[in-house]
Amino acid sequence: MSAARRLERAGLLLGLCGVVWFLLTFLIFPLIAGLSVAFPGADSKGLFILAEELSAARRVREAVANTAWMTLATVFSVTIVGVLQVMFLDYFAIRGRSLLKIGFAVPLVFGSVVAAAGYRFVFGQTGSVTAVLTWLFPDLGSDWFEGFWAVLYAHTFLMTGLHYLFLRAALRRVDYSTVEAARSLGAKEHTILLRVVLPAVMPTLIAVTLLLTDTAMASFAVPEILGGRDFHMLSQMILKLNSLRRQDLAVILAMMFGVIVMSLIVASQIVERRGRFTGGAKVPVPIQLKTIRNPVWNGIAHGIAYLFLAANVLPVLTVVLFSFAPAASIGVEIIPSSLSLQNYLKVFTDADVLQPLLNSVQMSGLAVFFGLAITLFSVPVMLKYDNWAARTLDLSFFLPWFLPGVLLAVGMILAFDTPNALVGGAILLGNWWIVPAAYTVIIMPLMVRFLRAAFVGIDPHYGEAAQSLGASALYRFRRISLPLILPTVVLLAGLKFNDLMTEYPVSAFLFNVNNRPLSLAIVDGARSADPEQRAVNLVYVTLIMAASMVIIVLAERLSMGRGPERNRL
Repeated sequence: MSAARRLERAGLLLGLCGVVWFLLTFLIFPLIAGLSVAFPGADSKGLFILAEELSAARRVREAVANTAWMTLATVFSVTIVGVLQVMFLDYFAIRGRSLLKIGFAVPLVFGSVVAAAGYRFVFGQTGSVTAVLTWLFPDLGSDWFEGFWAVLYAHTFLMTGLHYLFLRAALRRVDYSTVEAARSLGAKEHTILLRVVLPAVMPTLIAVTLLLTDTAMASFAVPEILGGRDFHMLSQMILKLNSLRRQDLAVILAMMFGVIVMSLIVASQIVERRGRFTGGAKVPVPIQLKTIRNPVWNGIAHGIAYLFLAANVLPVLTVVLFSFAPAASIGVEIIPSSLSLQNYLKVFTDADVLQPLLNSVQMSGLAVFFGLAITLFSVPVMLKYDNWAARTLDLSFFLPWFLPGVLLAVGMILAFDTPNALVGGAILLGNWWIVPAAYTVIIMPLMVRFLRAAFVGIDPHYGEAAQSLGASALYRFRRISLPLILPTVVLLAGLKFNDLMTEYPVSAFLFNVNNRPLSLAIVDGARSADPEQRAVNLVYVTLIMAASMVIIVLAERLSMGRGPERNRL
């Protein structure tokens, strides 16, 4: 064996040892630590005793009930709104479709903790909409936008992005010739929708609904900001139990959530397999927009479409406008009387205000860098060596998809609150590095899935030709594989960086005073009554939306997203 070959094998073994160490330390060991609390030894409380203790707690029962009812209501409302938005864009001829397309895409850049803070600013006690409504209806009360209905309203218009991305793509694949055939046979329009169009997109609709169920159930930032004092959901209760040092009860609740998530994933896979051969023709006739001939129904359709547009756009425009307003006018004026860059200058010149933004940039950037390094090394290895070890490694990468983030966070707290030999005897809890480590774990499943698809799409003849000419594995990767998958790498880096900048559940469990992330600062700012802090919060939200928009434009430029990638559900 040549020296170059021996060096290559040594590098491979060293890299695999590093990957295995990372997964064992920051994924497997925290999972075992969490499960050991839920399944204690004979001298401790048993699992059933812990379950009884949870069921006896009134606030826990309320949180479970709130989560169940909110999930059902969210799935119902979002499905109706999401399907209607898709129909207004790609099935019915609605005037102003270009504007509607922009408005209905708002949840792609205005979601999670950012949107929750925006809704509180617009509809909260000192919001512009609240000022108008309390002037029109004096008995309404300034706290009208809190609790169950406030969370449901926010969910309804924040979670339609799944329909915008995936259901629209499925509708475009419907063969319009089947619609014409049904129409020629005398079928009415509602019959065509129910009997022809809906069955063709049903597999995608069910998959989106299952993912929506998971998203609604795991909602954290929205109920935290908009729920008020009396409405709490499961994720909030897990955080509360952890803060009370009852990690055993927190793990039990997180495990219950994890079982439901795994059930949804299994169900989605069954739906995906059954719907694999459902769809239109191989070369379908594109859908032609249908004009609603009845003037009454046409007016109603246009009114609903524009109402959805206003619901999506109003909070964004208000937040952006007031981010340029003097702090003294926030919460006082319905429309700012003057605009300036003072708030933005404060964010970028005040070290204390800038620090959360810098923390999130640093931690998110490191997580993306390490995530790409691990997955770019591991995916080609798993594809090359199709054996039990490679399959085990592959499955390990996808464990974070089967586990709720709160369970991973609680497990990391339990694993690293004492000296741990896997990290040289250090105590990582309270350490700056624990958050980027957790970030890296939660982004790896999506990276592995997309990079696997990118590597599989490479023509193997390129590598074979280079190998026959004596090129090493590292050279082949650097000069052949990496340039071909670079668009996917850039997009994954941008998308996951953007997601981590507003990540809240894991951050809320693991942050400390030295690495307080932007998402925590946004939540605190949304609750604050200080005009200066609220002004800074609006700048945070606007900057995040601007960054999200840049990434979406980049995705379009790199020709990604023209065809929908099937998600984990």
